Order: sequence, then structure tokens, then C-alpha cells
Amino acid sequence: MVYFADEYRTKFPSSKSVIYRTDTGQELGVHGHGYKAVAPKHMIDVTRNIIERSDLSINGMEETIRTSHDGSRTFVKYRLPEHTYKTSDGDTASLSLLAISSFDGTWPFMLSAAAIQTACTNLQVFVSGGVAIYKAKHTQSLDIEMGGRVVTQSLQMFHKERDLWQQWHSTECSDQAAFKFFVTALKCEAAIKLIDSGVTQPDMVLYDMPRKNTSLEYIWNKYKDIYSKSLGTNYWAVYNALTDWSTHAQTVRTSTIANIAAVQNQRQQLVREAVKLNRQMRAA
Repeated sequence: MVYFADEYRTKFPSSKSVIYRTDTGQELGVHGHGYKAVAPKHMIDVTRNIIERSDLSINGMEETIRTSHDGSRTFVKYRLPEHTYKTSDGDTASLSLLAISSFDGTWPFMLSAAAIQTACTNLQVFVSGGVAIYKAKHTQSLDIEMGGRVVTQSLQMFHKERDLWQQWHSTECSDQAAFKFFVTALKCEAAIKLIDSGVTQPDMVLYDMPRKNTSLEYIWNKYKDIYSKSLGTNYWAVYNALTDWSTHAQTVRTSTIANIAAVQNQRQQLVREAVKLNRQMRAA
């Protein structure tokens, strides 16, 4: 098959296949013949079956389905209120599962476990280990039934996360350390250079940066004005400021509201990476 993109007249050789919407003709992805597309309906049906066959209680389960980028990416979130526990600060958190897939190759098929806090509705990403996430490339070897391992182990992972949250709640963190954590999470090179040069006060770093970083300012203000005051100057407050940003902060780079789901997923990956990196650095 040879395909021409209308806008640029780009020719794709016969070794490629094009996935497109039958209703609008919109191109969703161009891939080699080894690519195995996972249709959203199939992903949702299989994920539902995995959850129903697991030991999890599905009473009152909530399902939220979102798409982005003209339907090329799909996000399905499940909240299981029967599995709700108290956090160290007196709030409650419910077990949540997320299934994502894409036609454009941006995301592999992925199943992950997390928790949704009741009071602030932050999505608390799990960071304790690989069993919280199942990933598989879109190839002929893809078997999304194997994603059931995430579901069957998600309760055990939830318990580990609760223990970790308790540890964070009792671990003090200075303003400078919290700010550096945020800078590292966002990979803000300008702020990193200023800190390395000896500018240690967060407000001075923000003032001296050549460009305004709205994400960094959002997280720092949330930490300084809300979470450090209500939760204390500890890593639990740091983590909550990060998950507030990844869940709620707006972005001007999304052309449609639907694409916010993609942005949130990217942010959650940054939070997970930052927490793991911080733990490694502190353990070294």
C-alpha cells in the first residue's frame, strides 16, 4: 500500500500501514506491518474482564473514558471505592487503575495502579516497584491478558505505598530541599544552574530565572501556601504538591480539553521518575 498525506504529500512505502478514522479520514498513525493495534473497545473490554475476574471488590466502581489527539490515544480510569484507606494526614485514598493505549505510537499499552485522595482528588501515582505497571509494545507478541498481574497485585502494592506515605509524613524536608525536588522533577535546567551557582533561596531562583516557569511556580506555591501548612514540612507535603500539579494544573499547550488526559499522564510519569530518583540519591 502507498499512502499520500494530503497536507504534505508525503509518500509512505508499501512496508508501512496507516491507521485512520473511518468517519473523518483523520490519520491516527503510520506503522510497520509488525505493529499490532489495540482498539479502544477491545482494551476496555479486556480490562473490565481482568478486573471482574480479580479478587478486587467492584461494588460502586467508577469508570472514566477519555480520548485525545483525534482519538489516537485512549485513557480509561477505574476507581474502586471499596478499597479505601486512611492516609497519614487523616485523608482517605481509593485504589485506582489506569489503562492507556495509542494508535500513534506515543504510548505502549499500559496498565497501572494508583490511588485517588478524597479531599483534594489528587491522583497519587505508585512508585514502589515495577509490579504497579504493566507495559507492552504494540507488536504481534502483545498479550494484554498478562496485564492482569497488575490488578492481582495492586492491593499488595497499595499497602506498600501506604507504608511509604507514612514514612514520608515523618521525614522532614527543608524548603530548599523541597524546591530542588520540584526543579529536578520538572528537569528545569535554568533553575538547576542557579542552584548550582549558589542561589539557594527558592524565591530568588524564581526571580533570577531568565524565563518564567509556570509549572515550577504552581508547584512551589501549592507547597508553600497549602501543603506545607496543612501537612507539615515533610516529603508527604512535597509529594502532594507534585501530584496536585500532575492532576489539576492547567496547560496552555493543549488545543482541546480532551488532550488534557495525555498531559496528565505525561506529568504522572515525571512524578514517578522524580520520586524514584530522589530515593536513589538519598540512599547513595
